[in-house]
Amino acid sequence: MTPARPRTASLAAARSGLLAAVLALALLAGCAAIPTAGPVRQGGEDVVYAGDIGIIASGPANDAEPEDIVHGFLLAAEAGPTSTVPFAVAREYLIGAAQTSWQPHDQVFVLDGPLQVGSPEIADDSPNRAVVRATGTVVASVDARGVYTEEPVPTRREVTFELARTDGQWRILTLEDGLLMPAQVFTSTFHRTRLYFPTPDWQYWVPDQRWFPQQTWRTNAVQELLTGPPDWMGGAATNVLPPGTALAVNSVTMDDDGRYQVPLTDHVGNASGEERGMFAAQVQATLTTGAVGGSRVTLLDSTGPVVPVEVPQPRIPRTPGQALVLHGGRFWTIVGRGLQIHPLQPDLSEMNPTAMAVGQDTETVVLRDDSSRLVRVSDEEPTVLLEGSNLIGPSIDRFGYVWSGESDGRVVAVAPDGTVQPLSAHWLEDRQVLSVSVSPEGARVAIVSTGADGTFAQVAGIVRDGRVPVVLAPPVTVGPGVRAVHQAVWQDETVLAIRAGTAGQSGVYLAGIGGLGPGGGGLTRKLPGATNVALLTASVGSGMILALSSEGLLQLHQTSSVWPDVSPRVTLMAFPG
Repeated sequence: MTPARPRTASLAAARSGLLAAVLALALLAGCAAIPTAGPVRQGGEDVVYAGDIGIIASGPANDAEPEDIVHGFLLAAEAGPTSTVPFAVAREYLIGAAQTSWQPHDQVFVLDGPLQVGSPEIADDSPNRAVVRATGTVVASVDARGVYTEEPVPTRREVTFELARTDGQWRILTLEDGLLMPAQVFTSTFHRTRLYFPTPDWQYWVPDQRWFPQQTWRTNAVQELLTGPPDWMGGAATNVLPPGTALAVNSVTMDDDGRYQVPLTDHVGNASGEERGMFAAQVQATLTTGAVGGSRVTLLDSTGPVVPVEVPQPRIPRTPGQALVLHGGRFWTIVGRGLQIHPLQPDLSEMNPTAMAVGQDTETVVLRDDSSRLVRVSDEEPTVLLEGSNLIGPSIDRFGYVWSGESDGRVVAVAPDGTVQPLSAHWLEDRQVLSVSVSPEGARVAIVSTGADGTFAQVAGIVRDGRVPVVLAPPVTVGPGVRAVHQAVWQDETVLAIRAGTAGQSGVYLAGIGGLGPGGGGLTRKLPGATNVALLTASVGSGMILALSSEGLLQLHQTSSVWPDVSPRVTLMAFPG
């Protein structure tokens, strides 16, 4: 084969134009409703949903060369997730079996930039056939169920398109299943969705982040709610409706009153009224990003609406209360950007505090004394909860269990009455545990461990017998590309703040369980401005992060890249949890 002459068409320029047009439409839509003059008046409390913004794709041009056809197809495929008829335009570039057999959602590859499309290869003895190759660097992928996986190391990927010329026009004859999308396009065309599953006691929601096509994300989300929690959650969250219940029609719609219509198979009739009520609440929480109050969901079976029983709404995971700071041998709370003395003032003169945890009741305080004891200092008389040779820094769950253990991989939870409960976690065998942090709803735990295959931050579901934690489910790795990880804490419902780096250069990263949103292609990112970090704590809900340097300087991070100082000479700090 000999390469044909290079073309000047630019996929990046075309894509840039599409994104600029979308942004302009969004700005015009938003600005049209913002008054610039007139008296001050009460604003409306309801926001009218105007639908998702779509990208307009163009079909193949007449007499386009093979590389132009591939360029056009890639742009049309990028627009497919936002189209009212998904991928209809992209299929115009295909012929033969490819038109029906191509599966765009089989896997989505997220790239660190646009694909580089090469010149066509056309054989002298077969001028009506051509091969075009495109290459890009894959940084993440999304499977058919919307599960996002970040690559530990970016990998180069080449895809091949075989084209044929029929009736004088080039079309794609064969191609691989899936999509290849630059990161900035991916976060514009796929909807970051948090599925909410209830804890077994129905007290809290456990979020599971997925990515679905913009045009169909509500239907995809309800389908996955019916499928149930992911494997890594184990028994930490539960399915609500009886097995076999599915969508009767592959569409979740919104009526004129703003209510979601969810058509289900008749299996839903085997559910109790309370289970139907919980599922309606689950759908509402998922489709309204955790909003509660005022049901906006109608469940239907073949006979019409299914009436649920109203149930108490599970709570969204949130960190209760303010951080506690140990400064000058005394406890303080943070007020604004300063410290205020705390009522709890135990005698710590005989202790060497090296780690701290605060209970969700905000009254229980546990210190690690050197590395050999955990001591509850909130009692009138300090109580030794656990002794060992090299204990992990503690974390306290919503049931009052204090999590710690030996750094050799043995994790335990100490009950409020002092009973020590070993946790079964086969994946921690032959690993050294560096940190442990339980999520606010008590269903997930973030663990940093190191072994022969490296150091990872991982999240696992907590399987309980009633309130007693007994097993850690097989985990999912978070922020796999971050090196030299030391600590991970919960910063948001599905986000960890990670302390990582070499001595004197340790910084802070944000990594999503199922991808970080909304921009950046879901990828882990480093927060600028914090260096030489020796300890982290964070608050789910407010997003606040506190970083303590090795010199004892306490700094605060909320929404900007600035880390204002709170106080020097701080020993420890911890948000509840």
